[in-house]
Amino acid sequence: MILTIHEPLLRSREYADLKKGLEKEGAAVLAAGCVPSQKLHLISAASDQIRCRLILTHSDLRIKEITEEYAFYDRTVCRFPAKDLIFYQADLRGKEIEMERIRCLRRIMEGLPVTIVTTFSALMTPQIPLHQLKACLIEIRKGKELDLPQLTDRLVTMGYEKNYQVERPGQFSLRGDILDIFDLTEENPVRIELWGDEVDSIRSFDVLSQRSIETLSTVTVYPATEMILPRTRLKDGLAFMEKEKERTVAAMKKRGDGEAGLAIFHRVAQQLAVARDEAADARAAGG
Repeated sequence: MILTIHEPLLRSREYADLKKGLEKEGAAVLAAGCVPSQKLHLISAASDQIRCRLILTHSDLRIKEITEEYAFYDRTVCRFPAKDLIFYQADLRGKEIEMERIRCLRRIMEGLPVTIVTTFSALMTPQIPLHQLKACLIEIRKGKELDLPQLTDRLVTMGYEKNYQVERPGQFSLRGDILDIFDLTEENPVRIELWGDEVDSIRSFDVLSQRSIETLSTVTVYPATEMILPRTRLKDGLAFMEKEKERTVAAMKKRGDGEAGLAIFHRVAQQLAVARDEAADARAAGG
């Protein structure tokens, strides 16, 4: 079907000139005069032999529109939204931003064909190196031994939330010898049954009916967050912030800004208390 859609372009002299320009090493080609409905058609045809494509736009709203339109040409298209500095940590949509970003990163790490639609602001934001994300992957195989306390601790560090029963991506539950994990990058959760310390079975299941979908021999769990902080690093970071708070307040008092320094002291102290409570909750969730 795609070849049929591209056929009119392939017979075009202008398109032939564009392809010839793209084949030159280090070439940059400007295509002008396309109406909006033609742009994605041209991108699809010109990049049909490229495994990883990047489409840049100006806003997250436009990302959504382009992704929906380009899915007609390429089902591997995915969104890579920017991290909003204000609302990223309070994503009320249930980790939707992290889900979309990590799904893109997963396809890149696995070397799969992908078309990523993103913005300049998303690319300008510092990213976690892919090798660090790869180091955090958890691979579970049938017949292999599994240390449940260590595994649940790693899941919490990777951003997963412990719940009595998994309901949405980014959660896990532990009931006796049954461990359910809803990978942030998957459509369905997996159920891992143990016989002692050995993995007896792995299968995906429907989150609503709890019925099994597919029996698996291995499963790889991807992080549920891009900011993965081991407990030791988190503790060191909080201690550094505490020292910086004291130093800043002392410097402001020395300059005669004692009132402003006191306001900063109370505000930072409140934020540190919240961070410590969240860290304590994470330790409790890890068992």
